[in-house]
Amino acid sequence: MKVLICDDDKCIVDEIKNNLNTFSDKHRIVFDIDLFYNGVELLNSNISYDMAFIDIEMPLVNGLTLSAQLKKVNSNIIIFIITSHDAYLDDAMDLDVFRYLSKPIDNNRFFRALNTAINYFHSNTQIITLEYYDECYSVFTSDIVYITIEERKAVIITCQKKYYTNKKLSYWKEKLKDYDYFAQPHYSYLVNLRYVSDFNKTELNINVDLKSETLPISQRNYSNFKKAYFAYIGV
Repeated sequence: MKVLICDDDKCIVDEIKNNLNTFSDKHRIVFDIDLFYNGVELLNSNISYDMAFIDIEMPLVNGLTLSAQLKKVNSNIIIFIITSHDAYLDDAMDLDVFRYLSKPIDNNRFFRALNTAINYFHSNTQIITLEYYDECYSVFTSDIVYITIEERKAVIITCQKKYYTNKKLSYWKEKLKDYDYFAQPHYSYLVNLRYVSDFNKTELNINVDLKSETLPISQRNYSNFKKAYFAYIGV
């Protein structure tokens, strides 16, 4: 789950990050956290975040302007507004922010709100459980970039990290068959179409946070992959 923390107060940024890590350790949910101390650079970025904690009063770019921009990139983003003043409450509510958290942060309230946000996210984004020997992880299907094969077992590449599994690729193909954003361009790959930027008859390019990677397309799979991609984008 990709999370943004943006506040010009480093102590607040560190506190929120520590709280997220505490929640992650307890619930085995992986947060990929970006830290910013102003919103200037973010206004020119097209990075999609699942959740954001934003100070409403920052120099140069205020939190409301930044929140509006983040919603243009991902309309489903869960936004927490962080502030020591309530003068902007009405404007924040107009942006459909998820919660309004006051400074200093009440950690008990923070964790209750975060738990509610995660449950909300789960209800709108499917989650799967990965097992690898004695390890067990929860991964959002929307975070899976692609699945491939290493030593005859499936490896799941997400936006945050790489997960080894005890299952074969055929198992994950069957498990994810009802999700219309997965397609198989090659016998050894299952790809999330939301990350595909372009393709031809022999290869495709995926982009994650402005980083590109090229994967193969087999002649046998090209036609079905093309059909799945065009269906996904609505053509």
